[in-house]
Amino acid sequence: MLKSQPFLSIIISCYNYEMYVSECIRSVLSQNYDNFEIIVVDDGSTDNSWDKIQEFGDRISAVRTENRGSLKTCLNALSLAKGDFIYFLDADDVLGEGALAEIAPYLRPDVSKIQFMLLPIDKDGTPIGNAFPSLQPTAGSGPLIQSIQKKGYYDTPPTSGNIYRRDVYEGLGDMAYERGIDGVSYLLAPFVGTVISIDKPLGKYRIHNANLSSFSEVTSKRMKAQVDRFMGRLHHLAELVQSRPTATEKVEVRNNYAYVMELNTMSLVIDGKRPGIGHMSAYIGAVVRENTGNKRIALCLFGLALFLLPNRMARHLAAIRIDPSRSHQIRSRFKQAFCV
Repeated sequence: MLKSQPFLSIIISCYNYEMYVSECIRSVLSQNYDNFEIIVVDDGSTDNSWDKIQEFGDRISAVRTENRGSLKTCLNALSLAKGDFIYFLDADDVLGEGALAEIAPYLRPDVSKIQFMLLPIDKDGTPIGNAFPSLQPTAGSGPLIQSIQKKGYYDTPPTSGNIYRRDVYEGLGDMAYERGIDGVSYLLAPFVGTVISIDKPLGKYRIHNANLSSFSEVTSKRMKAQVDRFMGRLHHLAELVQSRPTATEKVEVRNNYAYVMELNTMSLVIDGKRPGIGHMSAYIGAVVRENTGNKRIALCLFGLALFLLPNRMARHLAAIRIDPSRSHQIRSRFKQAFCV
């Protein structure tokens, strides 16, 4: 049973973010909400991150470990946290002014997750685009469950745009297929409680050279790894939902999600191959089945372009789809059109 005034654990994971971690911590300390703790975990940084973290003294709980990667670092911090709700905040991101006061009314026993939009900023903190993802103000999980059943996902912000009820993270078991803490958790949340969507930016998501490097390698190996991770989450979700008495529905996992077929199509293009007619027909069919309106049109045109364009141009188009740093203008148009 949750206490009448829920306690929030804010966990900041840091690896070589000496340029940003102080601003991140200050953005939490300045909140006008008192019932929380800050746990900062330095994941074996080789720069001066640990020195920056120690400057905050006893205002935070600071832990330093050997480098183990994001998932293990976050799981270790979770074991130290006392909160009824857990917020993982990346050390290069920023919590918006007054964000916790706005979120506080939703920290209720029936709420499994609160998600909010993030404003993209550059390394200097300058806004570089519109807040994302596009969220409708909702206080229910039905549409999200329907989206998972239909598409295998629902629109959700990166890690720093989500606060979870603690039990969503507990009992997850083996996540060897995963890299981050909230991959399967975001899918599980609608099945075990109410998901609150707030249609305004309450945080800032920093885009810089270090995190853009994760987009820079456009290879078929990477595409296949994303497919494995996507499918791994869904199979894991099906097991978790079946094992949890509070879950509302079962999950049936398919192999023909449009997202999976898109990644497989781009993998062929990146390897210098032209997708076959049967492959493209199945992909377009999945897009039509799972989407409506402008998004359906945009994805169909994207698929046809991968099929019809010369390989060099198709590879470039796939690279733009994958890498949001290649063109600010195209990135914004793609984000608005695809909303993935």
